[in-house]
Amino acid sequence: MDILRYENANLNNTAVALGKFQGLHKGHMLLIGEVLRLSYEEDLNSVVFTIDMPQEKAINLPVERYHILEDCGIDYNVSCEFSKEFASMSPREFVENILINKLDAKYVVVGTDFRFGNKRAGDVSLLKSYGEEYGFFVVAIDKLAIDDIIVSSTYIRELISVGNMKAVSRYMGRDYFINGKVMRGKQLGRTIGFPTANIIPDSSKLLPPFGAYYTEVEVEGSIYKAITNVGNNPTIDENNHITVEANIIEFSDDIYDKDITIYFIDFIRGEMKFTDIEELKKQLEIDRTVVLHQ
Repeated sequence: MDILRYENANLNNTAVALGKFQGLHKGHMLLIGEVLRLSYEEDLNSVVFTIDMPQEKAINLPVERYHILEDCGIDYNVSCEFSKEFASMSPREFVENILINKLDAKYVVVGTDFRFGNKRAGDVSLLKSYGEEYGFFVVAIDKLAIDDIIVSSTYIRELISVGNMKAVSRYMGRDYFINGKVMRGKQLGRTIGFPTANIIPDSSKLLPPFGAYYTEVEVEGSIYKAITNVGNNPTIDENNHITVEANIIEFSDDIYDKDITIYFIDFIRGEMKFTDIEELKKQLEIDRTVVLHQ
């Protein structure tokens, strides 16, 4: 898959999904699936055009989004930052500058609530009228509901913010994950029988609440159960650094400086400050028992 900024795009004959695509949840995947179908049946290039909102913490970082879209089989991810210049485009300018001049769109796939242009003046009806004028077809996909709840990035953010990782997985269609390079820490966990793989999450990544989680960790293509703590580690770290620390069960390989992915399956408990290391060790033994029985 090729990755382009919209300013540098110069594509031909495309089927395009438009949206913010924060999280690439099950509802988004309906749009992406339609683009893939159209690109196959009409011999077009498949494009996902993503509008990045820089002020918001990311459900998926751009690099994570790229990997997901590439795995889906998308040809191009064209991204655009929601800047003042972008926001000031009229609906017609949006269509001409992006869909026609940059993407040469033949099919445009959007959600039924899609809005575009300055002050969100454009809607699906207007987009269809422009399609008739400029020569592209518009496919509008209804919002997906699961158990009478509309699947949306906003709702998924709410679920992440309260640590309901099972529900996050249900609505996203995949487990929430954080990846990064394993850093050297104080190595105190190793001295009490609970060595951890420590990563410092990207500052723009949305994190679940501080506490301990049942997770699965991918290391060099293999998956292992783990207890993962998100937080400041108040018992042993006085500097209040936010870290993600995974105690990978029945695993002892040296993986410093290697990239790992931590998948969040379920919340175990909130972050706790213990009176001493022995009390911490006892709680970790309880946490490990909980994970092993999952």
